[in-house]
Amino acid sequence: MRINKHAGSIMLLAGLAVTDAFTPTPSLVHCTRSPGAHRPQLPLRGVVTLKAANKEFVNDGLFFFMEPFLSILGFQEGRTTNYGPTIAVKESDIPSEEEQQQRREKARLEMTNIGQDERERRINAGEISKKVAIGYAIFSSLFLDDGTIHGSLSRFAIILPLFFAAGFKKSGEKGL
Repeated sequence: MRINKHAGSIMLLAGLAVTDAFTPTPSLVHCTRSPGAHRPQLPLRGVVTLKAANKEFVNDGLFFFMEPFLSILGFQEGRTTNYGPTIAVKESDIPSEEEQQQRREKARLEMTNIGQDERERRINAGEISKKVAIGYAIFSSLFLDDGTIHGSLSRFAIILPLFFAAGFKKSGEKGL
Protein backbone atom coordinates (compact mmCIF):
# COMPACT_ATOMS: atom_id res chain seq x y z
CA MET A 1 0.00 0.00 0.00
CA ARG A 2 1.44 3.31 -1.08
CA ILE A 3 0.60 6.55 0.77
CA ASN A 4 1.17 9.99 -0.66
CA LYS A 5 3.79 11.87 1.35
CA HIS A 6 1.44 14.87 1.73
CA ALA A 7 -1.56 12.81 2.83
CA GLY A 8 -0.53 12.91 6.49
CA SER A 9 -0.19 16.68 6.43
CA ILE A 10 -3.52 17.09 4.69
CA MET A 11 -5.24 14.78 7.19
CA LEU A 12 -3.69 16.69 10.10
CA LEU A 13 -4.79 20.06 8.71
CA ALA A 14 -8.29 18.74 7.99
CA GLY A 15 -8.54 17.42 11.54
CA LEU A 16 -7.45 20.77 12.99
CA ALA A 17 -9.88 22.68 10.80
CA VAL A 18 -12.80 20.50 11.86
CA THR A 19 -11.79 20.60 15.53
CA ASP A 20 -11.42 24.40 15.56
CA ALA A 21 -14.65 24.90 13.66
CA PHE A 22 -16.68 23.01 16.25
CA THR A 23 -14.91 24.22 19.37
CA PRO A 24 -16.98 26.92 21.09
CA THR A 25 -15.33 30.16 22.04
CA PRO A 26 -14.70 30.17 25.79
CA SER A 27 -17.01 32.32 27.85
CA LEU A 28 -15.56 35.38 29.55
CA VAL A 29 -16.87 34.01 32.83
CA HIS A 30 -14.46 31.08 32.54
CA CYS A 31 -11.74 32.92 30.68
CA THR A 32 -8.57 34.32 32.23
CA ARG A 33 -7.90 36.61 29.28
CA SER A 34 -9.02 40.19 29.27
CA PRO A 35 -12.48 40.84 27.81
CA GLY A 36 -12.41 40.86 24.03
CA ALA A 37 -8.92 39.36 23.80
CA HIS A 38 -10.22 36.62 21.53
CA ARG A 39 -11.12 39.12 18.82
CA PRO A 40 -10.01 42.59 17.76
CA GLN A 41 -11.40 45.54 19.65
CA LEU A 42 -13.83 47.71 17.73
CA PRO A 43 -14.38 51.37 18.62
CA LEU A 44 -18.11 50.92 19.41
CA ARG A 45 -17.50 48.27 22.05
CA GLY A 46 -19.11 49.20 25.37
CA VAL A 47 -18.80 48.44 29.04
CA VAL A 48 -21.88 48.91 31.20
CA THR A 49 -21.80 49.07 34.97
CA LEU A 50 -24.88 47.56 36.56
CA LYS A 51 -25.75 49.67 39.59
CA ALA A 52 -28.00 47.10 41.22
CA ALA A 53 -25.45 44.30 41.19
CA ASN A 54 -22.33 46.52 41.36
CA LYS A 55 -20.78 44.36 38.67
CA GLU A 56 -19.24 45.31 35.38
CA PHE A 57 -20.98 43.86 32.34
CA VAL A 58 -18.87 43.59 29.21
CA ASN A 59 -21.04 43.48 26.13
CA ASP A 60 -18.98 41.32 23.77
CA GLY A 61 -21.78 39.22 22.30
CA LEU A 62 -22.79 38.92 18.68
CA PHE A 63 -24.72 42.20 18.71
CA PHE A 64 -22.28 44.30 20.78
CA PHE A 65 -22.21 46.96 18.07
CA MET A 66 -25.85 47.86 18.82
CA GLU A 67 -25.18 49.13 22.34
CA PRO A 68 -24.47 52.77 21.44
CA PHE A 69 -27.75 52.91 19.51
CA LEU A 70 -29.94 51.59 22.32
CA SER A 71 -30.09 54.98 24.04
CA ILE A 72 -31.27 56.53 20.77
CA LEU A 73 -34.19 54.08 20.79
CA GLY A 74 -34.96 55.02 24.41
CA PHE A 75 -33.52 51.97 26.17
CA GLN A 76 -31.88 53.58 29.17
CA GLU A 77 -31.70 52.92 32.88
CA GLY A 78 -34.92 53.93 34.61
CA ARG A 79 -37.12 53.26 31.56
CA THR A 80 -39.32 50.34 30.58
CA THR A 81 -41.38 49.30 27.59
CA ASN A 82 -44.84 47.82 27.09
CA TYR A 83 -45.35 46.79 23.44
CA GLY A 84 -43.67 49.88 22.06
CA PRO A 85 -41.97 53.13 23.01
CA THR A 86 -40.13 53.32 26.30
CA ILE A 87 -41.66 55.09 29.28
CA ALA A 88 -40.09 56.37 32.48
CA VAL A 89 -40.46 54.19 35.55
CA LYS A 90 -42.00 56.00 38.51
CA GLU A 91 -39.78 56.20 41.56
CA SER A 92 -42.58 54.61 43.63
CA ASP A 93 -42.63 51.55 41.32
CA ILE A 94 -38.98 50.69 41.97
CA PRO A 95 -38.76 47.96 44.62
CA SER A 96 -36.48 48.26 47.64
CA GLU A 97 -33.00 46.70 47.64
CA GLU A 98 -34.28 43.78 49.73
CA GLU A 99 -37.18 43.16 47.34
CA GLN A 100 -34.81 43.37 44.37
CA GLN A 101 -32.51 40.80 45.96
CA GLN A 102 -35.47 38.49 46.67
CA ARG A 103 -36.61 38.81 43.06
CA ARG A 104 -33.11 38.03 41.80
CA GLU A 105 -32.93 34.94 43.99
CA LYS A 106 -36.38 33.78 42.85
CA ALA A 107 -35.42 34.35 39.20
CA ARG A 108 -32.18 32.42 39.73
CA LEU A 109 -33.99 29.46 41.28
CA GLU A 110 -36.76 29.42 38.67
CA MET A 111 -34.27 30.18 35.86
CA THR A 112 -36.34 33.07 34.48
CA ASN A 113 -35.33 36.55 33.45
CA ILE A 114 -38.66 38.33 32.91
CA GLY A 115 -41.38 39.18 35.40
CA GLN A 116 -44.97 38.00 35.49
CA ASP A 117 -46.32 41.17 33.82
CA GLU A 118 -43.99 40.74 30.84
CA ARG A 119 -44.81 37.02 30.67
CA GLU A 120 -48.52 37.84 30.41
CA ARG A 121 -47.84 40.46 27.72
CA ARG A 122 -45.86 37.92 25.69
CA ILE A 123 -48.57 35.28 25.98
CA ASN A 124 -51.08 37.93 24.86
CA ALA A 125 -48.83 38.88 21.91
CA GLY A 126 -48.61 35.18 21.00
CA GLU A 127 -52.41 34.92 20.97
CA ILE A 128 -52.68 38.01 18.77
CA SER A 129 -50.05 36.59 16.39
CA LYS A 130 -51.95 33.30 16.24
CA LYS A 131 -55.14 35.16 15.25
CA VAL A 132 -53.22 37.12 12.61
CA ALA A 133 -51.87 33.81 11.25
CA ILE A 134 -55.37 32.34 11.02
CA GLY A 135 -56.65 35.46 9.26
CA TYR A 136 -53.73 35.44 6.85
CA ALA A 137 -54.24 31.72 6.12
CA ILE A 138 -57.84 32.37 5.11
CA PHE A 139 -56.96 35.49 3.12
CA SER A 140 -54.03 33.91 1.27
CA SER A 141 -55.96 30.73 0.45
CA LEU A 142 -58.94 32.63 -0.96
CA PHE A 143 -57.30 35.61 -2.65
CA LEU A 144 -53.54 35.21 -3.08
CA ASP A 145 -53.14 31.61 -4.23
CA ASP A 146 -53.59 31.57 -7.98
CA GLY A 147 -51.97 28.17 -8.56
CA THR A 148 -48.55 29.56 -9.49
CA ILE A 149 -45.32 29.54 -7.56
CA HIS A 150 -46.06 33.10 -6.44
CA GLY A 151 -49.36 31.99 -4.91
CA SER A 152 -47.65 29.14 -3.10
CA LEU A 153 -44.96 31.49 -1.77
CA SER A 154 -47.58 33.94 -0.60
CA ARG A 155 -49.28 31.14 1.34
CA PHE A 156 -45.91 30.07 2.75
CA ALA A 157 -45.49 33.57 4.20
CA ILE A 158 -47.76 32.38 7.02
CA ILE A 159 -44.57 31.12 8.63
CA LEU A 160 -43.80 34.64 9.92
CA PRO A 161 -46.88 35.17 12.13
CA LEU A 162 -46.73 31.50 13.21
CA PHE A 163 -43.09 31.98 14.19
CA PHE A 164 -43.97 34.99 16.36
CA ALA A 165 -47.01 33.24 17.83
CA ALA A 166 -44.99 30.22 18.94
CA GLY A 167 -42.03 32.31 20.12
CA PHE A 168 -44.05 34.73 22.24
CA LYS A 169 -46.15 31.91 23.73
CA LYS A 170 -43.12 29.82 24.71
CA SER A 171 -41.27 32.88 26.02
CA GLY A 172 -44.25 33.77 28.22
CA GLU A 173 -44.60 30.22 29.50
CA LYS A 174 -40.89 29.70 30.25
CA GLY A 175 -40.14 33.23 31.48
CA LEU A 176 -37.20 33.66 29.15
